[in-house]
Amino acid sequence: SCLTGQALDRLSKAQLRERVGSVSVFARTTPRHKMAIVEAYQSRGAVVAMTGDGVNDAPALKMADIGVSMGKSGTDVAKEAADVILVDDNFSTILSAIEEGKSIFHNIQNFLSFQLSTAVAALTLITLSTFFGLSNPLNAMQILFINILMDGPPSQSLGVDPPDPAVMRKPPRAKDEPIISRRLVARVMFSASIIVFGTLFIYAYALSDARMSRRDQTMTFTCFVFLDLVSALQNRGLGCNITQNKMLLTTISISFLVQLALIYVPFMQAVFQTEALSWSDLSTVLFLGAVSFTLHEGRRRYEQSLNVFSLHSSMVQEMA
Repeated sequence: SCLTGQALDRLSKAQLRERVGSVSVFARTTPRHKMAIVEAYQSRGAVVAMTGDGVNDAPALKMADIGVSMGKSGTDVAKEAADVILVDDNFSTILSAIEEGKSIFHNIQNFLSFQLSTAVAALTLITLSTFFGLSNPLNAMQILFINILMDGPPSQSLGVDPPDPAVMRKPPRAKDEPIISRRLVARVMFSASIIVFGTLFIYAYALSDARMSRRDQTMTFTCFVFLDLVSALQNRGLGCNITQNKMLLTTISISFLVQLALIYVPFMQAVFQTEALSWSDLSTVLFLGAVSFTLHEGRRRYEQSLNVFSLHSSMVQEMA
């Protein structure tokens, strides 16, 4: 529907707030009308972007959450009031910016999911071993290696996931929605639980007596790292194919090879207190990694189904 400035003058703030959501076109509006429209949208909890190029647009550009001015045809006053300037005066550029912004937000969540799951898993292992009076499954050098060298490159690679094709079909998130959502916390706990239970299984499997040998600790350390790398791979964007993020695959592959070097290169064995594992021991750890990959894949499919349901529900609400 269309709402003119003359009709807008007859509406109270409450009436305008109620009606503004169903209006598609505003016509013959003054600077005061534009500010009232922006305020009405903001009162509904919306993040408001305002485009303009003239002096009369400046007050609304300043008032909006995101003021967008034209670079070529815009006046200096409009450019000064705006937050973003379209250098090419092409409105389609705004869509690309929104897509990039949404993608960055999701990539930050994926980064946090991976980093927090690793931290929670390591802390849980150390706490459990201390509480039950068991030998520490990881020594100080190994923990330092996991936190700095093994986690760093893969987690940074999660920040360059390509945009999800479905990201623009999702409704805008609420202004007060925290970056650490309930779904992210659930994902962190799921990933951390897999790492903890997998590592504890290897710990119990490898421990032949009450004393922790080098071989036992090497198996535990290797299991933690392999499960952590699977977590990094499976914390990529839900719409990102396993081969799309080349940097993530490269960093995970390098980390995998470095871990093998820590096990089989003599001078690294001395530094990290490891020893060469037999093919049987290494196969056991790799098998657990495959199980972890399968469990994560199930979690990803479940989250994808939730996204489809959420998108369908929002479309039904808009049609209603």
